[in-house]
Amino acid sequence: MIENQQPKKDNLLLDFGFNLILPILCLRKGADWFGKPLGEQLGVDPQSTLVSSIMLIIAIAFPIGYGIWDFINQKKCNFLSVIGVCNALLTGGIGIIPGATVQMYAIKEAAFPAILGVLTVLTLKTKRPLVHLFLFNPKVVNVNLINERLKIQKSEVSFQKLMTKCTWLIGLTFLLSAILNYFLACWIVVTEPAIDQIAYNDEVGQMMGWSFPIIILPCMVTTIYTFWVLMKGIKELTGLSLEEAMTQRPSKKA
Repeated sequence: MIENQQPKKDNLLLDFGFNLILPILCLRKGADWFGKPLGEQLGVDPQSTLVSSIMLIIAIAFPIGYGIWDFINQKKCNFLSVIGVCNALLTGGIGIIPGATVQMYAIKEAAFPAILGVLTVLTLKTKRPLVHLFLFNPKVVNVNLINERLKIQKSEVSFQKLMTKCTWLIGLTFLLSAILNYFLACWIVVTEPAIDQIAYNDEVGQMMGWSFPIIILPCMVTTIYTFWVLMKGIKELTGLSLEEAMTQRPSKKA
């Protein structure tokens, strides 16, 4: 029996580096490190808006470039990468487009997790529920084996109730993220980009840095709890152990 090829696993170090660390460094230290040579090349003051705008563009180029690379490497569209690219583009747009304000930035920061939360709930009854991407994913659990056991145990209806419960928990997690994002952005990003581009870039970098302990960690805790609820329910409905329910690596050929 030929086993299906396992999906490529994401590289967490690359994800973390290109989507968080490198943009933060560019936004907070880019002007100090590269402002003078860049200003000399362009014939402008190193503290000018032009230099700061270029550093902002470079900062958002990392997640955008990584998203494109991920698409080419995976040979398919990664929904979360698309969200990351759109988020980076909007961050850059708010920092560069005339008339954009910090209030727009705060709304943008809250809008993305809020939209994801709404979509997670709305797609529950569709053929491709978004919650499957976050929890019931072939990269994480043995979907085929679990579905097979659910049919044998005639537990499909109970499993749908379990998925509904997990969907609402994930939706609430996104709501928590949206609220925290909005108030954190209002607290940190207070300088209008049209007034002081350098200060705005630095504050956006601070926002990205603080988002990990204040936003990402609490959301990780609630997501892990939701995954525990799912796996506990799968064990009760199918009789599978945790090891059996988790995705197994393909056996090596002799």
